[in-house]
Amino acid sequence: MQAAPNGYRRRLLAGLSLLAALVLALAACSGNGSNSGGATLTQTTPKNSGSGGATTIASATPGILLGPQPCPNAVKDPSHWDQIIPTQPNVSKVESVTCGYLTGTPTLQGLITVRYNGTGAVLDVYVYTNIESPGPTQLFKLLNLYKGDARISLRNTVMTAEVDQSSSLNKGKSDAGYTQDLFREFNTASFAPIAFPGMYPDLTRFQAERDQAQVNAGQEPWKLSAAMVAMNFATDPALLGWPANVTATIVSGGGSSDAEAVVNMKNPAAVGGTITLTMQRLEGNTNGGIWEIVGVTSKGLAISTPKSLDNLSSPAAVTGTGSAFEGIIGRLIVLDHTYANIGQAAVTGVSGNGSTTFSVNVPFNSTFKTGVEDGIVALYAENNAGGPPSAAVMVKELI
Repeated sequence: MQAAPNGYRRRLLAGLSLLAALVLALAACSGNGSNSGGATLTQTTPKNSGSGGATTIASATPGILLGPQPCPNAVKDPSHWDQIIPTQPNVSKVESVTCGYLTGTPTLQGLITVRYNGTGAVLDVYVYTNIESPGPTQLFKLLNLYKGDARISLRNTVMTAEVDQSSSLNKGKSDAGYTQDLFREFNTASFAPIAFPGMYPDLTRFQAERDQAQVNAGQEPWKLSAAMVAMNFATDPALLGWPANVTATIVSGGGSSDAEAVVNMKNPAAVGGTITLTMQRLEGNTNGGIWEIVGVTSKGLAISTPKSLDNLSSPAAVTGTGSAFEGIIGRLIVLDHTYANIGQAAVTGVSGNGSTTFSVNVPFNSTFKTGVEDGIVALYAENNAGGPPSAAVMVKELI
């Protein structure tokens, strides 16, 4: 066989070298796990629907990590922000600086809190972008949170906590006896208030993430059991008030490797009924995530409007279906951030007996006057023998 010409050999070697370089470059790109790109993060996103929030999986934008992130050295010291957010000596000071991806882009923002001396330990909350520039841009502020707190959630939202001095937990108490009971959440980009899909054992994301941390530390392990969460819900006097010997039957899911569960609760009383609870693990975490009830339904009973996670004003227009006896279906109740009854109305069907539709306006009066809060609209079927409701349906709302 005749040897290949020298020119051909040179061209062949050059082509092989170029191919090897391309392979190495592609390998380097695929192995890039830095915060600036490459890695794909997943999170569990509750779907906004009247069914209580089916779980879907959505990928976060590459380069955007979830939860609090380390702040750049130049801005992490609270004293850096004293000149940007004017504070007053012996009156107020910047208390904390937390960073995170709060606008849905791979650029860090800063969550800055300012604490005031004196009664109430009032907190102001700010969010800034362009945080390393001499003049950062303010995106959000929330002022006068009594005994307040603010954090970045594992969804990159802003969560706040404060005392509602007029709530059922705090009314009539002194400053020393107040309980931090009002928790709110603000979304990415627009920082509009949003509702957490959960209804129990946590009504808000702030409470849920705090509970998860406590369970991780070995406290309240019942929140890891779908059946126990269901039984605690059913026997809670603020919600159903069923007797302690209720039975919980797992219909689907609920195992240690499951992200969802459906549980039937049966009241053993002679005139008791059955309520179905839909549950999800917090953030879809099957490695020790706590269970959250996101749907409460009963056969033959439904709320058509408002839809889940709507923003309501008083009076709330509510429509649905139910079973009437002598025209009466039951009671419609609005529950606030402490599960307190802040408004109710009798529900009557458009026809005298049996399955029928209803439409009712429910006035309610929130003790929190400076914004919206997480709440629940609950329809309870009347028990003709008295006592707890035989059936119930609930939808989570902003009120």
